[in-house]
Amino acid sequence: MDNITHSLVGIALADVVTGRRSTKSDRRLALGAGIVAANLPDIDLAYSGIAPQPLGFLLHHRGHTHTVVGLVALALLLVLSYRLVPTVRRLRTADRLRLWCLIAVALASHLLLDWLNSYGVHPFHPFDSRWFYGDAVFIFEPSLWLVLGIAVAWSARSRAGKVAATLPIALFPLTMLSMNIIPPEGVASLAIVGVPFAWITRRRSPRARAGMALAGCVLIIAGFTAAARAARSVVRDALGPEVHGRIIDIVLSPNPSAPFCWAAIAIELDEAAGEYVLWRGTLSLAPRWKAPTTCALHRFTPAGDVTRLGREGQFELRDSIHQPLQRLRDAAQRDCWAREWLRFGRAPVIAEGAIFDLRYAERVGQDFTRMPLAPGRRECPSYLPEWGMPRADLIGRN
Repeated sequence: MDNITHSLVGIALADVVTGRRSTKSDRRLALGAGIVAANLPDIDLAYSGIAPQPLGFLLHHRGHTHTVVGLVALALLLVLSYRLVPTVRRLRTADRLRLWCLIAVALASHLLLDWLNSYGVHPFHPFDSRWFYGDAVFIFEPSLWLVLGIAVAWSARSRAGKVAATLPIALFPLTMLSMNIIPPEGVASLAIVGVPFAWITRRRSPRARAGMALAGCVLIIAGFTAAARAARSVVRDALGPEVHGRIIDIVLSPNPSAPFCWAAIAIELDEAAGEYVLWRGTLSLAPRWKAPTTCALHRFTPAGDVTRLGREGQFELRDSIHQPLQRLRDAAQRDCWAREWLRFGRAPVIAEGAIFDLRYAERVGQDFTRMPLAPGRRECPSYLPEWGMPRADLIGRN
């Protein structure tokens, strides 16, 4: 997830920990600890450059600091660091324990939030190095900003703090509306949720507001998760008549503030034809009200012919990319750079002398997964972790 969400969750957790009797100094200490702990796992970006790019970023970001073992190490580091702070040493034992619990829960929240999207995490390394994907929430979700931001704004103790918390809540959705990233009905739904939530929480204590905001986030995530289950079923049913092999994975990503709109990549393994196929398209869970082609993520893709599939035309198939299985397997066997890349790639495509992940092939202004293939390179990349290969099922490493 984005660091705005991580920070807001850290603030909310800090308000849950601090009670009405806490001093301004105690609350400031808790807020700082919550924000730092909620974002600290992303410190892996600081050392991703020890390996050649793009492998360094692909394999070190969401790397060791995004595992349970890594979180324990970060928690110990933070606890030891805070014990050196005079204000912390003067805290009562119970208050100090609450601070340690805040650090632990805020660190854990980072891993849980990052699991929710299609990028994935591998939390159980070194015992289990497989990637796990939530495929339920976009990398940023304005509805989470909204409920958390309202709680933060009401609980701010100064006018400047209230303004600083309120401005992003108002400006970010409007900015994304102007860029067609979220639809008008998405902004309207945010207002419908946000206004009552602001009214209900205005006279609550900071702890109660924060608890209600966190509970609201759980409900929002549960709703997206339920929608993801329905979207996966729609894709599988729509592609059923088209595929000749078997679908081994479906990559899903919702549109921001639009749980009825989803971008999807289905990966078919067809051993008989010696190929795998990536079926890419957009689906709408409410096609009579919102056609798939009007979904935001669909509009950000290059124009082209689409094929409407499924019941009521719920799934708009944009393209199908056929890839030879043997070419991918040869790359994994003969090119150590490609082999390391495959420790990240979930939807691999080889084209024009390069390998890239179709999940991110058309991100605006970037394609951070693309790597030229050069099997003749003498030196293999070093300082890389050995995560499980998401597409081990394609290269025969199950």
